[in-house]
Amino acid sequence: MPRSTALAKGARITGGTCCLLLFLYTAFWLGHDFSEFGATAVWDAWTGRGIAGTNAVSNSTQCGLAVVQLSAVIAAFAGRRAAGGLLAVATTLTFATAVQTMISTGNHTGDNRWFLKADMAAGPFEAVFLGSLALFLLSFLAGIVLLCGMRSWPRPTPSAPPLRPAKAASVLCGLVLGGMALCSVIWQITMLVQGGGADAVTVLYLGKGVLTSLTALAPGWYALVILALTGIGALSSLLRGGAARGLAMGLATVLLPNAVLTVIALADNGTLFRISDSAPGLSILSTVQWMLDLLGSLALFALMGKGEPVASGWQPPAPALQFAVPGFVPPGPQGPPQAAWQQPFPPQPGPVPPAPPAGVPPMPPGNPPVQGGFGPPQY
Repeated sequence: MPRSTALAKGARITGGTCCLLLFLYTAFWLGHDFSEFGATAVWDAWTGRGIAGTNAVSNSTQCGLAVVQLSAVIAAFAGRRAAGGLLAVATTLTFATAVQTMISTGNHTGDNRWFLKADMAAGPFEAVFLGSLALFLLSFLAGIVLLCGMRSWPRPTPSAPPLRPAKAASVLCGLVLGGMALCSVIWQITMLVQGGGADAVTVLYLGKGVLTSLTALAPGWYALVILALTGIGALSSLLRGGAARGLAMGLATVLLPNAVLTVIALADNGTLFRISDSAPGLSILSTVQWMLDLLGSLALFALMGKGEPVASGWQPPAPALQFAVPGFVPPGPQGPPQAAWQQPFPPQPGPVPPAPPAGVPPMPPGNPPVQGGFGPPQY
């Protein structure tokens, strides 16, 4: 029988609770920006038309993060088999956001600017910094719970087998995720070659001076996180692992909103399929990336929506039979004790043999005489 791994119930519930707190944090700052700057300003910022306002907290990546966090919470509490992968994607991306926010808000000053439009004296700035510390600890705790909560299957306790992707779906999803990882590697190498110098590395991977919101991720840091997740997801899909479906659907949930917003922004600017004269290679790569994110995410949803059991036709083992032994008491409730008036009656005497007729001596003890033959009976 093939062996696999599955997330234990306690770890799934604990991870879902942590992810629910993470979702509430993300949703709070999304609601803050909508109430503070208005839906139009936030939409313009998400589609690349500008910055929502001073100390804007959320961005388009946070929108996708909130969706995958909520999906992971629902899957965890509903007991879905894909909950483990969804929780892993949501926790990893939240942890990356917390690390970036701690670095950028902790180092931003009037002379050492990390954000394009931020004011340290305003209330949200300090609240976001303190919140990133709690976010870091909570996401780290959730990651430890998920890692320690993996259990091998089958186990002594009977349970349904984990689900894995079908053979054809696993190969196609592995190729899609592998293509995303390859594009991320090529893009990072291209940016490093064209930029050059230590300042370019700081801007690319730390976002110094180019961040548009307080929780924005540096382009290179975001690319590294997506590279790690897509690489692990591709390997898990090709191996038909138990977490492959959750990882693939979690990545699709994160990448699809960003891809849709990118297409809207490029179409609005009239540069959807335009090749730049100054950097044609980078333009072609960017087009391939957003097309792969958009169409690949839809393909991942379609291919990974349904899985198959690791061991088809497997049935839980029947409990061992219990044999009676001296002093064995059968399981289950016993009948009520008898009342005092229901005590068993004493044994009744058997039939009394008839007495011999008068004048005949009594029969001696021993075996009865044998009847038949000639002559008088033998005593």
